[in-house]
Amino acid sequence: MIGVNYPWRRYGGDFGPTVWGTHHGVTTAEPEIAADLAAMAACGVEVARWFLFTDGRGGVRIDAAGWPAGIDPRAFADLDLALALAAAHGLRLVPVVFDHPLAFRASVAGSARVGGHGRWLADPEGQARVLDLVLTPLLARYGPGGERADLGAAVHAWDLLNEPDWIVAELHPSPRVERPLPFDVFAAWLREATARVHAHGGLATVGGARLRFARWWDDPTLGLDFLQAHCYYDPDHDFDLLTTPATTLGLTRPLIVAECAGQGDPADAARGRPPLDVGALDRAARHNGYLGAWPWSWRGVDGHGAVARDTLRRRADEMRDGTVSGPAPGR
Repeated sequence: MIGVNYPWRRYGGDFGPTVWGTHHGVTTAEPEIAADLAAMAACGVEVARWFLFTDGRGGVRIDAAGWPAGIDPRAFADLDLALALAAAHGLRLVPVVFDHPLAFRASVAGSARVGGHGRWLADPEGQARVLDLVLTPLLARYGPGGERADLGAAVHAWDLLNEPDWIVAELHPSPRVERPLPFDVFAAWLREATARVHAHGGLATVGGARLRFARWWDDPTLGLDFLQAHCYYDPDHDFDLLTTPATTLGLTRPLIVAECAGQGDPADAARGRPPLDVGALDRAARHNGYLGAWPWSWRGVDGHGAVARDTLRRRADEMRDGTVSGPAPGR
């Protein structure tokens, strides 16, 4: 499938009101978002990865003690509309429930506190609250028999946390994390979260940040349906997508390169690596046994650039015409 990272209009502000009291969610920008989804469909995109509650700055109600206390109804309204618009354009979404800066040390931005919610995943009470008051109502609403089960078909899979590698102690915790989570602690939450996704008829994944960490998320007890690795060319810190067949990772589950640079990878003359656009990255990924490569990002939200739409369209045409894989570029 051809996929892309949307991944937001406003980080943490697309689904429900924010900690600043503002609401600029999907329901306030329907024409703009509908146009984006229509343009994606015209480029052959089938799946879009879209962040929901990020670092807790929007969509989730927080009580006086700092615990999650449920989902704001306006977040549900925004997600209802996002799923309806996606379905209308023949797309499915991968909602990313939280982002790893959730566990970064709290900071103040515009007089409001953001981040600083590591105990939501580290503390048994926090884990239970996230599961019971955030994740389960989300899954129940769109699962079989749910209030908006009609929209559930527009959910491809639930991505439970983006890039947990940066907050897990045994992997590569960021210096911005106040207290890295032991893998076993995070894994306990992830097992239960995945079980709840399955209980509501969904698929579960987690947004792994590196190819070299993929085996950690392949633990069969975690129950993930497919794996992710986010591959931005960085030969000093991760495996090279071009020279790392999936078989060499020893995985038992399929893996998708769910993020790669929207502007493509630059040439590395010293290593004999050619420049690669997003079409070439997708071809290389499939050639090496992965499920494909999804560019970051459609909207060009950071320095990785906006995806070249003509290139994406050409790649979709190749897929439609049966050119699913080909020689890895430059190899």
